[in-house]
Amino acid sequence: MGILFFLFALTLTLSSLSSSVFGLTQDGEALLEMKRGLNDTKGLLSNWKDTDINPCNWTRISCHLHDQRVRVINLPFLRLGGTISPSIGKITRLHRLAIHENSLHGTIPAEIGNCTELRALYLRANYLEGGIPTELGRLSNLIILDLSSNSLRGSIPPSIGHLGRLRFLNLSTNFLSGEIPKTGVLGSFGNFSFIGNLDLCGPQVQRLCKGSLGFPAVLPGHVNDDEAVPPRRATSHYVNGVLIGAMSTLGLALFMLLSFLWICFLSRKGKLGKNYSNIGKKIDQDSGTKLVTFHGDLPYSSDEIIKRLESLSEADVVGSGGFGTVYKLVMGDGSAYAVKRIDRSRDKSDQMFERELEILGSIKHRNLVNLRGYCKFPTAKLLIYDYVVLGSLDYLLHERECTDQPLDWNARLRIALGSARGLAYLHQDCCPRIMHRDIKASNILLDENLEPHVSDFGLAKLLVDEEAHVTTVVAGTFGYLAPEYLHSGRATEKSDIYSFGVLILELVSGRRPTDPSFVKRGLNIVGWMNILSRENRLEEIVDKNCEDVDTDSVEAILDIARKCVDANPNDRPAMNRVLQMLEEVVMSPCPSEFYDSQSN
Repeated sequence: MGILFFLFALTLTLSSLSSSVFGLTQDGEALLEMKRGLNDTKGLLSNWKDTDINPCNWTRISCHLHDQRVRVINLPFLRLGGTISPSIGKITRLHRLAIHENSLHGTIPAEIGNCTELRALYLRANYLEGGIPTELGRLSNLIILDLSSNSLRGSIPPSIGHLGRLRFLNLSTNFLSGEIPKTGVLGSFGNFSFIGNLDLCGPQVQRLCKGSLGFPAVLPGHVNDDEAVPPRRATSHYVNGVLIGAMSTLGLALFMLLSFLWICFLSRKGKLGKNYSNIGKKIDQDSGTKLVTFHGDLPYSSDEIIKRLESLSEADVVGSGGFGTVYKLVMGDGSAYAVKRIDRSRDKSDQMFERELEILGSIKHRNLVNLRGYCKFPTAKLLIYDYVVLGSLDYLLHERECTDQPLDWNARLRIALGSARGLAYLHQDCCPRIMHRDIKASNILLDENLEPHVSDFGLAKLLVDEEAHVTTVVAGTFGYLAPEYLHSGRATEKSDIYSFGVLILELVSGRRPTDPSFVKRGLNIVGWMNILSRENRLEEIVDKNCEDVDTDSVEAILDIARKCVDANPNDRPAMNRVLQMLEEVVMSPCPSEFYDSQSN
């Protein structure tokens, strides 16, 4: 009997041991279910195999050390298709789920609400549809929620407001509708979190919500019955008549005076216009000039826009560069656009014009300047963009009046992050991929929310094949150019990354790359940083006018910049990796908690 009991216990032990050694964990099984729902055409997840003990060594997966449960799923920028499997809800110890910048479709599974330890959820820039699951309100530990740039519809669930630890929320650029709830933390987020949802209303987006009957609850001009004016006596009609007559006479005189002044103003404006080379010369309508729109969202006819273009003069100039002048165009409804005029008389003007059309006419991203259309005149070509209200980063950093409020530290971090998103989109998501070749502060435009928009694609290059990774014509701006580009004339995507690293140093220091204090010592901003680093004086690089600087994030940001400006281009990280590192610093209060830098 004792022998039988021993054999039975031995069998159970071996069975348990076999299961633990050869059977994949529950998290691993859930990840395999998730993989089956994805379209991994490049085979990047080929080492996700059911023969493994656990998934901790799988690509883009990291685990908790003590129990081997999955902690991070990090799959951005892999061009994955397919859908997000509901099996994600079985990975209950998950802290970070990042599947952004892919081509996922379908809905957001409600089962994500089971991952109650989740701290960061990134699903932006996919093609996800349906509504935002109310179950996300169960993620009580969530700090970051980014669902932007999808096709989500419906209302924002009030349950999101119950996420008391939520620090970053981005629901922008979807098709969400209705009133933005004021529940809990939702009332603390501003326009940035909701912009680009045309049917949302509420104080956060400065759009009045309509009442249940389809109009504001209080009608303008409404007077209560008890406030009505009683009938006047007959003697008052005479007094009223005299007063009305006198007021009419004064009104007529004032109208004639204003008309005279207006005629004088128009005459003076016409004389001024003749002194400048402007767009305001009459256009021969029979020459075939017409407006061509790209995104179909200019609510004006060609005749309306051309009529406005004719009135532009020197007073409307907001900038100029090597290949054209930029004007501010204001339409009758108050909407503003930027118009870049490229004169045909300038060298390579046709090439620059066609390149911007080729690139910006076929792509769209929230961190790229939005090209609305173009038209051709006999003496010039015009490109029409959305008007970006605050102008360039170069202006805000270096040319604003000293009495103006300087950019604070958080604003600089957000500008770096948004610019990285735009550049990563060009490098990774466009087909063919695009090399900008002129990343600099004057080509980063800032809107009223300090959201950056990469602009000026006149020097950009489409990478249509392997040969296209190299160009032998040096172009760009001194101070931002990579050393290998200056020495050999060979520019690659890594040259853009070097320029971006210089841009980060400019944001941190508040100094231009060729600041006179550097030039006197035979340096640029990169050489200056290297000297301070060797002498352990990196704290001196921070702009003294910048407020609320966080020492830990300064060190992390400078480390990213140092990697971007590495003298060896092969050692510079790819742009999507730069973006991931910036996300850790800018959006995650405890980066090590969310992301294992060795998992990539």
